[in-house]
Amino acid sequence: MNNRTNLAQPSARPLRGRRVGGLLLAPLLGLGAVVLLAAAPPEVPLPPMLADSDWSGTPQEAFRNSDIVAKYQCTTCHTVAGGGGTVGPILNRVGSRRTEEWLRRWLADPQQVKPGTKMPKFPFTPDEYERVVGYLSKMKTAVNADTILGRTDLDPVGKGAELFSQLDCYACHRIGDRGRFIGPDLTWLGVRKTRDWERVWLHDPPGWKPTTFMPDFHLSDAEVDLLTAFLEQLRGQFNEAGQMWEFQAAFFLGGSPEKLGEQVYNRFACWACHGRPGAGGERNPNAAPDERVPSLDEVTLSYDVEQLRERLSQVWRPAKKDPAGEEPPFYCPDYGNHMSERELANLYAYLESLVPEGAKWEFR
Repeated sequence: MNNRTNLAQPSARPLRGRRVGGLLLAPLLGLGAVVLLAAAPPEVPLPPMLADSDWSGTPQEAFRNSDIVAKYQCTTCHTVAGGGGTVGPILNRVGSRRTEEWLRRWLADPQQVKPGTKMPKFPFTPDEYERVVGYLSKMKTAVNADTILGRTDLDPVGKGAELFSQLDCYACHRIGDRGRFIGPDLTWLGVRKTRDWERVWLHDPPGWKPTTFMPDFHLSDAEVDLLTAFLEQLRGQFNEAGQMWEFQAAFFLGGSPEKLGEQVYNRFACWACHGRPGAGGERNPNAAPDERVPSLDEVTLSYDVEQLRERLSQVWRPAKKDPAGEEPPFYCPDYGNHMSERELANLYAYLESLVPEGAKWEFR
């Protein structure tokens, strides 16, 4: 057994079926008989995107129409005032979530702020640099938290969804087929994280993880309660929309099983704990043996695809380094019960691609 994966040994017990949402799909001639097993996850509202708003006469529109955007092609990667690319964050509220000091450091040298970022270091003139900082600092929209808190037509989940939208969380995160890919996909967040953990995280992301790209939004306790009420309900209700987006992307752009598997890896946000690309090392307090999330780069040397499905068909919690201490906050959900046969096969192909070349030939 390869110790680097830090996973339980695969069992020889054959699988009898798989759960997708609230259904059990039993294998039958490679297809599946559908048997109702449990109730579907609760219905939750899908927040609208601020990118769909009217930006006429706003600083966002002024920036989009500026000579700087035309010269440096900012909208190739970023959405601004309702249009643009999807590679980078949506910039419509960037002035609300980033300080001027942070914007200056970022624009001066993105790699110094976030090593590995796709954003290049642009050769701004001193005048262009000041103008870009000025534009971005003014690109804000009001967050009417008190109004949301006082609404009587919405329950806490609905209020949390509205706050999610106004904070423009889609700028970096994704639910189903909405949003961007900078932060972890949130489609299955309620399956992989507890509400208590989300409260800790949202109060001060950089305080927990100094290298995170997520800023501190300085949320009140009431705002955190609303957001977590919404987020804990995200349990795959919009998974089909994400699957359809991936299908359409593969149809137009093509995609090997390895590439399609990487999309599955991202939609289930495996990288939020295991890293990109499966390098591991994220902090997991009191997790044995070293308080770190294990890497996945050699997991396919110990598991075939069916053994991996069985391994993922149940929640796996790491052993505690200190038996008397707190439970480690990060654990592996039963994602295997929510993946189709093809998704798991593609995920396996992606994990195979992570195996270091030399390790493939080691005798085990």
